Amino acid sequence: MDLRQLRYFVAVARERNFTRAAEQLNIAQPPLSRQIQLLEEELGVVLITRTSRPVKLTDAGRLLYEQALQVLGRVDQMKDATRRVGMNRNRVLSIGFVASTLYGGLPVLVRKLRQNAPELDIQLLEMLSIQQVAALKEGRIDIGFGRMRHNDPNVVATILREERLVVALPQDSVLAQDEGPIRLSDIADQRLIVYPKEPRPSYADQVLSLLQEEEIRPRDVLEVPLVRRLR
Repeated sequence: MDLRQLRYFVAVARERNFTRAAEQLNIAQPPLSRQIQLLEEELGVVLITRTSRPVKLTDAGRLLYEQALQVLGRVDQMKDATRRVGMNRNRVLSIGFVASTLYGGLPVLVRKLRQNAPELDIQLLEMLSIQQVAALKEGRIDIGFGRMRHNDPNVVATILREERLVVALPQDSVLAQDEGPIRLSDIADQRLIVYPKEPRPSYADQVLSLLQEEEIRPRDVLEVPLVRRLR
């Protein structure tokens, strides 16, 4: 798999049509179709249903499309940042973050940094908490914002805020009818979804360790790679 194949696939996924995607990419349609076919052969899955008009993405195709947008966006960001630093010799401040911190104070921090230190070239890199520890030690990021505590003596950690643990429940659940706080013991017989499934240790391990300390055993635990909003 290479970046060219990802760009070709994203173009087809956006246009839902091989001919229009080829025109957008300024290439002939047969080479475009061949590259998508090679990508499917490498992954061992069908990405696009070609029998429908317009063409449709399979479940695997939708997942790859979402991930490819992130990868290509990161690559473009990397190229732009490298050019700016090379031309202007700006100082780069690399910040690692987990996606959920975007709902907290990180956007405000970045905005203030750009206002008060315009000479900084701020680079935002999404990565899991455990990945940030390694990135800090290797010098790939200057600071990280995560949600997991660690015991690495070579990385200094500061607790910025503490948040309550929240459980998401189906609307028809008995527990959802109670407007008061839910005790951990209340979910002992429930099916529990935790994430991310990997890499480990992760936030899932933090939640599971908390339940284990309280000797709480859910009826079933499903570990998933990420949580999606269903439409």
